Amino acid sequence: MKKISCLLFAAIFVFSSCSKDEESGSVTLSLTGINQTLKSAENSLVADVKITDFKLSFRDVEFKLDESDLNATEVQFRGPYDVDLMNETDALSQTIGTIDIPDGTYKVLRFKLHKDMDRLETDPLYDRSLFMKGTIDGTPFEFWHDTSENFDFEYTGGIVVAGNNVEINVKFVIDQFLNSLYTIDLSKAVDLDEDGLIEINPDNEDGNSDMADKLKENIKEAADLIKI
Repeated sequence: MKKISCLLFAAIFVFSSCSKDEESGSVTLSLTGINQTLKSAENSLVADVKITDFKLSFRDVEFKLDESDLNATEVQFRGPYDVDLMNETDALSQTIGTIDIPDGTYKVLRFKLHKDMDRLETDPLYDRSLFMKGTIDGTPFEFWHDTSENFDFEYTGGIVVAGNNVEINVKFVIDQFLNSLYTIDLSKAVDLDEDGLIEINPDNEDGNSDMADKLKENIKEAADLIKI
């Protein structure tokens, strides 16, 4: 069952405005990570999980006037952008930038996860769109995925731009990573090659590809469910 109350993302959109004698306004977009401990749906630890890094790569942030016309580009931050939302035990916030936008009521914010090979192969996001690492019961783990899925955030009343500045802050609630579409027990992740690192990725290096896909689907499902 889909649980809107246990979303991976709590996308919180904060609006502030100031007067401008123009037929356009602007949008400032930020992404924020909060919390670092993964929890079960019952709000108790499935395993002793600590997150020390969470990064994502995305591009093509678009604002849509109508959710029925998602293929039409209205306004966008082109990118690509790398975002780092966790540093050891501290959650981070990153501002993507500010863009001028014509007045209007925008119903959908969309961005696309993006894997990029135009970087050093030692970069955690080389040919990947999602990367996370930490420990599970004291054993190091790394999760990554190379999905290129769209994330759509729908606004019931729309984002109203009328000569004002609109601040949008998308918050990634890291302690709910396990509970949007699937409930995932990371203590069941295995280290088949016994190299001391639990690898959770679609390449199935340690036998955890199914868990990697479920983590990715949790991200996608949470984004699709958000209605503001």
